[in-house]
Amino acid sequence: MPVITIAGNDGISIEKKREMVKKVSEVVADAYDLPIEAITVLVQAYPKESIGVAGGLLSDRE
Repeated sequence: MPVITIAGNDGISIEKKREMVKKVSEVVADAYDLPIEAITVLVQAYPKESIGVAGGLLSDRE
C-alpha cells in the first residue's frame, strides 16, 4: 500500500486539499496498477514561521 506524504505551509483550504488528495491518489493508483482504496495520502501543514527557505523563515518574507 503506497503512502504519499505532502508537506507544505498551512494556507490551503479544505476544498483544495480534497481535490489534491483525489488527484494524487488517482495518479499513484494508476502508476502502481492498484485500486484507489489502496492509496494513503498524508497532508502535513506547517505554519510559515516553521518553514525555512533560502536561509530565512517564510514568515519573514511577508
